[in-house]
Amino acid sequence: MKNLKKTINVALLITPIVVLAACNNNKAKYEDLATGEKVYIIKDAETGMAIDSVSQKPVMFYVDLDTKDTINGTTGAVVNNQIVKDAEGKYEMAKSDLEQQIDEMKSEDGVKIKVEKDGDYKIKTDDKKIKIEDGEAKIKTDN
Repeated sequence: MKNLKKTINVALLITPIVVLAACNNNKAKYEDLATGEKVYIIKDAETGMAIDSVSQKPVMFYVDLDTKDTINGTTGAVVNNQIVKDAEGKYEMAKSDLEQQIDEMKSEDGVKIKVEKDGDYKIKTDDKKIKIEDGEAKIKTDN
């Protein structure tokens, strides 16, 4: 009889813990990198961007909790080790060496830079023209 009472008491003690644990089981597969909150990602039908299905807010970068991959919410591409945190604490894509060089050139006087839709670049300076097409650079000088 004592064993039965003990078993019932243990069962009554454990049951609420199990029920609470089951209720708090968040099945979210993704985590918003900016907020650290668990999110349910869906694709926005109009923009194609990842949004949280609960809040309907866009998610720029999120982590797949199963694979531990970081994903760009705009493109859906895996961007592991390709993002950086800016001074304001926001995440953004890290610039390639080429993009950094172009940014430095933009600050110089007499430099014109054109970025085409296909990702090619045309850069004109006072004494040369640079065309970057499919990652290959062609340089023409005025000499």
